[in-house]
Amino acid sequence: MNPRPHPHRRSAALGRAARRTLPAALALVLPLTATVSCGLNDEPERHTRACGVVVDGSGSAAATKDGFDAEAKLRAKLEKFLADNECRTAYFAPITRVSQASKCQISEIDLDPDLPGTADRDRTRTALRAAALTGARKLLKCAQKEEPGSDVIGGLARIALSRPSGEDRSFSLLVVSDFQQNDPEFRLGRQDLSTGARREAAVDTLLKSHDIPDLAGADIHPVGYGMKFDTKTSRYRQFDAFWTELLEGRMKARVHTTYR
Repeated sequence: MNPRPHPHRRSAALGRAARRTLPAALALVLPLTATVSCGLNDEPERHTRACGVVVDGSGSAAATKDGFDAEAKLRAKLEKFLADNECRTAYFAPITRVSQASKCQISEIDLDPDLPGTADRDRTRTALRAAALTGARKLLKCAQKEEPGSDVIGGLARIALSRPSGEDRSFSLLVVSDFQQNDPEFRLGRQDLSTGARREAAVDTLLKSHDIPDLAGADIHPVGYGMKFDTKTSRYRQFDAFWTELLEGRMKARVHTTYR
């Protein structure tokens, strides 16, 4: 199905994060990590994978009894995700009430930059992954100041703009969200998800006002997914079946539970 244009949707050009100079703290990383290496033959293989970090700043992301504490999950999972996936570049996108129109943005970070032969590459990578965590936390703080709401699919569409073009379009995403879609056009909590047919109808309704993100073949790693439900309840099973149909059935992405 070809979704109709969404009135709140920005163009792809506006959706891409503007490139800005790295903050002063990050600019200091390289000189601080320059040390004598054991020799050219010890140079680690360079990382190449593009990775995305999508951060939910809705009310449910708060560190409260009813929230899923997005900041704590970023601290616990992000640096490990970047290391496990050997991420070369980290891109960032927020989840807000209308994610594609959000003013919150963080420039991408090269996690494995070109270095002089005397530099300690592993130490540099570690420092830059820590800088990525700092950037993701800043993005979260910005998103939490915007109008309440949770446009999850809009956040995925925004990060999809950073996906590499060309033959190798490998893309790994860490999505820190409870996946409770709640935007001006669609509220998941109001949908009847009790049968397969009704879930498909709900997916169709969502895609009438939202683009399908270009994430076919991408690897999506949710964190905080379905946190408001007990995973043994029928409500969770319906919720999970809805997102499985959307992410895997319609978007053709691969969903993993590694960091959930």
